[in-house]
Amino acid sequence: YKYTPLEDAKKLVEAQRALCERLGLKGRILIADEGMNGTVEGTKEAIAKYSAVLTADPRFADINIKRSVGDGTSFPKLKVKYRTEIVSGHLEDEDVKPWETTGKHLSADDLQSWIEKGEEFTIVDMRNDYEYKIGHFENSINPGMDNFRDLKSAVKGLTELKNKKVLTVCTGGVRCEKASGYLIKEGFEDVYQLEHG
Repeated sequence: YKYTPLEDAKKLVEAQRALCERLGLKGRILIADEGMNGTVEGTKEAIAKYSAVLTADPRFADINIKRSVGDGTSFPKLKVKYRTEIVSGHLEDEDVKPWETTGKHLSADDLQSWIEKGEEFTIVDMRNDYEYKIGHFENSINPGMDNFRDLKSAVKGLTELKNKKVLTVCTGGVRCEKASGYLIKEGFEDVYQLEHG
């Protein structure tokens, strides 16, 4: 994923679809005026070509591409779509721009150091309830979201943390970029996000 303003988002949908079709890729890509989020699968060679084309675009030159081994059956077909948000938090009217305002990125190593040193901070898990139940950081807060669209109401229950050090965690990082930016917009003073989720 990458949050970046895209004035040509709808044209990019067509370009991405054509590229993926040419390379025989399957998967799901969402493109919005705020950026792009997706997962594609294909041969190593096709993924290398796709990555080269994507990162040749200056807007995506520094995108974090995560790779994993697969067997080619994760996706039945290719879907490339335009959406109002790449992760729906229903924040279109809130003017949250993660490329401008987001929590300070904290590496996993730095988080480990914080824990070992006894740093005072609170982890807020920005995943959905069912994900939190599967597993979470010890003593982390579950703000109670059935879906990321519940972010605005969930943040109202966190006001006691406005003057404290807060670290958001999520899966992969895409939700944390937006959630941490929204916390800052709502007056939280010391906001971090776990890098890459």
